[in-house]
Parts: sequence; structure tokens; C-alpha cells
Amino acid sequence: MAVPSLRASQHNLKLPDDIKETALRWVQTQSATAHRKPTDAPFRRLIDFWFAAIAWAVHTGLKPAPSSTGGKFVSIGPKTQDVNIEDWKCNLLTVLAVRTFGHEDARAQDPAAIVDLANRYAESGAPALVMKLESVQELAIPMLYRVADLFTDEVDMVLAEGTKAL
Repeated sequence: MAVPSLRASQHNLKLPDDIKETALRWVQTQSATAHRKPTDAPFRRLIDFWFAAIAWAVHTGLKPAPSSTGGKFVSIGPKTQDVNIEDWKCNLLTVLAVRTFGHEDARAQDPAAIVDLANRYAESGAPALVMKLESVQELAIPMLYRVADLFTDEVDMVLAEGTKAL
């Protein structure tokens, strides 16, 4: 099975407006504001938050939204104005599609279906990720450390569970 190219044609990445506005507090690069420091906004771009939301949804067992209700925030694809999404992220989204659809399902090879699935996972994971990040009681902790602590703690927990199984 060949890995489909998610960048050969243009695809819209989406988040609902209310989630997007909340997520932008965690993003450094925005057209309307000056660039912020990583300690104040740990995700370099909204696409990076979008991808983290997918990872959070999968990690916590959330199902993808039934349909993507959000508006486009950026496009990936071959055009110069499209945002570049790294190969490893494309590959992981394809693996997620195979896991969700099954390897014999044509949607696991269809870039539009893969991106739609990713948008639906991001839509379900983004609110849960923001809620978890904002649940930190100590407001003096920089946002970067909240993200790093959350993901480090989750990895440690998964590794500890794996060690117990051995």
C-alpha cells in the first residue's frame, strides 16, 4: 500500500470558530498580533495546535466529530500560499486513517478523506486539550511549561503502564 500524498492537491484544515479563538491564545504566530514568545504561546502555528489536538483526541480515546463543522483556517497543498505540513505528520495522519477506516477501505488512500478525518479528530480533541491545559491551578506557570508538563506526564503514564504489563 503506497502512502497517499496529502500535499499533491489542496485541502482545507478546519476548526470551529469558538475553538479556534480559544486556541489562538496558545499560538505564537498570528496575523493580527505581534509574534509572541514560546513561553507565552507554545504552539508556533495554529496547524501545530491542530495536530496536537488530533494527538490528544486519539490518546484520550475521543471519537472524531461526526462531521467537520469548523471553518477553514489554512490550506495544505502544492500552491505557494499553502502551509507546509511535515512528512511525518502526513504519515501519521495516514496511519490514523488506516486505523480508523481499515487498510482495505478506499478512504485510507484518499487524501480528502484522510484530511476530513483529521479535521474531525481535531474538532473533538481541541476543546478537551484546551480545557486540560487551562485547568492548571498555578497561573504563574508559563503556557509552554503547561504543554510540556502535560505531554511529558502523559508519556510517563503510558510508559509506566507498559512496564507493568511486562
